Amino acid sequence: MKAGRRHLLGVAAAAPFLRHAPARAEERPYRILMLLFRGWEEACDGFRDYFAARRVPVELMPRDVAQDLSRVPRLLEEAYDLRPDLVYLWGTSLTMAVVGPWDAPDPRRYLTGIPAVFNIVTDPVGNRIVRSRESPGRPVTGTEYIAPVEVQMRAMAAYRGYRRLATIFNPREQNSILVVRQMRELAAAQRVELAELPVALGPNKRPDPDSIADRVGAAKRSGADWLYIPPDTFLNDHRHVLTRMALNAELPSFAATERFVTFAEGLAGLVSRYYSVGAFTAFKAEQILTGQRRAEDIPVESLTRFSFLVRMATARRLRVYPPVGLLRVAEPV
Repeated sequence: MKAGRRHLLGVAAAAPFLRHAPARAEERPYRILMLLFRGWEEACDGFRDYFAARRVPVELMPRDVAQDLSRVPRLLEEAYDLRPDLVYLWGTSLTMAVVGPWDAPDPRRYLTGIPAVFNIVTDPVGNRIVRSRESPGRPVTGTEYIAPVEVQMRAMAAYRGYRRLATIFNPREQNSILVVRQMRELAAAQRVELAELPVALGPNKRPDPDSIADRVGAAKRSGADWLYIPPDTFLNDHRHVLTRMALNAELPSFAATERFVTFAEGLAGLVSRYYSVGAFTAFKAEQILTGQRRAEDIPVESLTRFSFLVRMATARRLRVYPPVGLLRVAEPV
């Protein structure tokens, strides 16, 4: 998708709120400390572009932990020194490390006293980031970004029916664990076999990229009709290897997030566009910055529309084409 179209779609995610930004008495821009987990990505573009489209003056101060959560204490010190108007958080692991559990605030370990918004987070209630989606219970709110697992499984079935599923995941990533747990329950209710295939951990307890090939082979041997790829930073880092191996094994892959399809060789996915998630998060941020609403009063929401992505080159290689009816709503990439 071209950058201009991405911009329009992302900003449209916050419609009909792009009318007039509230007037400000001060000239100073709002200062937003952006804490990033793996660098600047499409959600950050959407977040930035929303404010530009609204002509809301902001000073964005990005800081990247480069997937190293040991850097969080230093960034918390910087946040208290800077006292920004808002803190932006990218991703589940970083959000949990920065704000901690909603019911155990500890200013010695976690951010307190500064409102925060998060995005690219899976299950903020299950991860104890907020008390509930409707009532966060703290000055922290944000945007969820994956479609409900049940909806994803229905989308898989709409493309290609299944009796057996397989999923590869990082057993050290909470996002993946929660999603796989939901899949297990849904598969049991549907009387569908599910092969759960965690990647191996090395001596340092980190996931081993070399084990991906073995897990893809195990998924193929299980007779899976689909390989499901959950939201997972480790797998995203190795998405080209994972999706290419699945393709070579003639195993259709379905992803919860767009990068496995848009920027790799996954077959399909029901996803929230990162850019649109960032723009919608900026809408929530604007309400906090301009004093329209308190962060603790803003519900956590997902986008109301998801994109059904299909990589047609992969479909041709596998000779697994989407049904004609699905083509009416799918987005070919």
